[in-house]
Amino acid sequence: MKKFNVRFIAESAIIAGLYVALTWLLAPISYGAVQFRISEFLILLVVLNPKYAYALVIGCFIANTTSPMGWYDMVFGTAATLLAVLPMLKIKRLEIAALFPVISNAILVSIELGLAFDLFAIEAFGFNVLTVGLGEAVVLYCIGIPAMLALCNNETMVDLLELEKQHVVKHTTITLPRCLSTVIGALGIIFFVAYPFLTRTDSETMESTTYSALALVKEQPWVVLFCVFSVVTIVWGLFTKGKVKFLGNILLWIGFLVSYIFVGVIFEEAAHYPYFYGYILYVLLFALIGCYIFYIEDLKSRKEQLV
Repeated sequence: MKKFNVRFIAESAIIAGLYVALTWLLAPISYGAVQFRISEFLILLVVLNPKYAYALVIGCFIANTTSPMGWYDMVFGTAATLLAVLPMLKIKRLEIAALFPVISNAILVSIELGLAFDLFAIEAFGFNVLTVGLGEAVVLYCIGIPAMLALCNNETMVDLLELEKQHVVKHTTITLPRCLSTVIGALGIIFFVAYPFLTRTDSETMESTTYSALALVKEQPWVVLFCVFSVVTIVWGLFTKGKVKFLGNILLWIGFLVSYIFVGVIFEEAAHYPYFYGYILYVLLFALIGCYIFYIEDLKSRKEQLV
């Protein structure tokens, strides 16, 4: 029993610490009305092993201690996680379980934002429900479920974390290749639309203002092109397979490079934005994942032929 307690405490500390670290590392997109809290994907671990529920609730509370909303986020944000986790303990399908964090965060965080900023108008509440819920859905369905599938395909991690992978293998209709395509597309949207890479300082007041790509669309229309490619990546990854997917990925990759060169030549000021340099890393990541997806599907096809 003592050994079990020590292991449980150690595992809980690691999971809670990982949640906190991811939240703080990506703090600009982890709080507020428009948020993509990447650490939320860890909440799906509850479906695979209920014992991680304690760690995730504690991790959420600690992460919210540095929130711009102060104690509001510590109370309402943690409550949203707790209310989501409770029904997830009994649900063994990732697709259904992921709905509860989306709903609880959309409602409770929107109430929190209304209290913190004295915004009680129906329009403001509806906007917050939409943006918070959408951000949570993107993280859980585009990053969380693929991450859980990847974990369940790794026997070492399954044994180490004591995951009940049979629930995922039996019931989920989402394949790993499709999830990986969705992940890379979602990351493109998140980091090129929501993440505030650019900081401007007013020469008179010396006050710094942080902008996201979405706020710069009017003066920097090339940002839209980057986001369009991200959306196409998701659609192509979801509705194609085999050699068609592989050839399409090659064409998309070429399109990425051409657009990168085009933007660099036409929009000279693009070189002053971190998005422009981050985009080439995104292209390389997309190419690597595209090749990996083709390898997985080709390997699966060969196994089926042998059988």
